[in-house]
Amino acid sequence: MIANRKDFKLGLGLVAFCLLLLLLVIPYQVGPLTEADALMPVLVTCFIMLLSILLTIQAVRRAPKPGEHAEKAAPEHRSPWWSILIVIIIMAAYAWLLDLTGFVLTSLGAMIALFLVFGVRRWFPITAITLGTLGGLYLCFDVILGAPLPVGTLVENFLE
Repeated sequence: MIANRKDFKLGLGLVAFCLLLLLLVIPYQVGPLTEADALMPVLVTCFIMLLSILLTIQAVRRAPKPGEHAEKAAPEHRSPWWSILIVIIIMAAYAWLLDLTGFVLTSLGAMIALFLVFGVRRWFPITAITLGTLGGLYLCFDVILGAPLPVGTLVENFLE
């Protein structure tokens, strides 16, 4: 039995999209998946597909709490358009601040802000996911791929 149909459909849609990217779009636009130019798009697509599969499995396995309907969502206190506007503002501020404060500080602030916009209020998951994501990105880009992340002019001036 599917406990959360919305997440299940979203997960399946994202898996289908990732397969479309891997089978058609990336080979046509970038080149064969075995070439170095396709490494980054393939890594990102595979990561998104993995998370989509996990979302689909979670939607199937998660049982609703006693007395709660499976499709019942948390009450929204504001319009979804308001949330979209806030996310656009956060992303614009992220793009503007990235050169100034660098990847780590800007991403830290943006991820925390996005968690709060989407209703996550528990600090342990926010901290764990944010630090894990930033650490993983640093490891992937800076250490494995040798592509340094932006440091930012304020951080460079502070370090001098």
